[in-house]
Amino acid sequence: MNIEVHDTAFVIAYYRAQHEILSQDPYAKLWSKDSLKIFADEFATQVSVYDEMLHCMRNRYFHDELQELATTHKDLLFINLGAGFSMYPYSLPDSVISVEVDFKEIMLYKDITTDTFLKEGKLPKRKVKRIAADITNAEGQQKIKETISEFENYTKVILIEGVFFFLNKRAIETVLNFCADIQSKDDLVLCISFDESQNETKVFKRLKQYFSETLQSHENPYTCLPHKFYENIEGYSLKKKYSTLALGKQLGCIETSVKEEEILNEHCYTLFKIR
Repeated sequence: MNIEVHDTAFVIAYYRAQHEILSQDPYAKLWSKDSLKIFADEFATQVSVYDEMLHCMRNRYFHDELQELATTHKDLLFINLGAGFSMYPYSLPDSVISVEVDFKEIMLYKDITTDTFLKEGKLPKRKVKRIAADITNAEGQQKIKETISEFENYTKVILIEGVFFFLNKRAIETVLNFCADIQSKDDLVLCISFDESQNETKVFKRLKQYFSETLQSHENPYTCLPHKFYENIEGYSLKKKYSTLALGKQLGCIETSVKEEEILNEHCYTLFKIR
């Protein structure tokens, strides 16, 4: 089966592969190809030189959160909504069951290619289920419900990474309501977004221009959310928030003198279901 996926879908994996130790993703390099450097260099020139490292930081934050959960929960179900070409399941213990959800062409290509990687011994065997679905509509959500129904007694951790930027607020609320519907008390949601303060920065305006002019993406809502949005999600408590900039400075890979308004700083959130 010949499935074409545009190079831009692999750019984040390219970023992670350039800084494997910092991103804690030893498998991102499997998606690497020479053409991706062109996109990465173009983005660095037109938008921000820090974006490569900041994407590594968001992977590092979620990697560390997932590893901690895997060590403290015997039966863990990891659900990645908008999984793209992230590779978290293969760094987690083999006891973890993973469910990845994305659009059809992404999931088909990933399924076929990871199967090849497994046969070639490039990936460890893990329990991964993939679903081709739109996470914002009822049909897609029903497919996810049916897939995870056999894991009712598992602790469920849902990751929503790099998705909210592309959804309007109503769609975001629909997705979070779905999370609440399939989760139980003490389950967790991990997500990330730009704070609304980023909206007026020069670098964010360059980002919007890049999407509009270079990528010809004219209908992107470029959604930013205030921190208080996460403090007021019904049924959840905000357990932790941390920015990619703060983590980069903590790990010594971003200079302490760099200011938030100079970069595309995303905030990672850990939400704890309270009822």
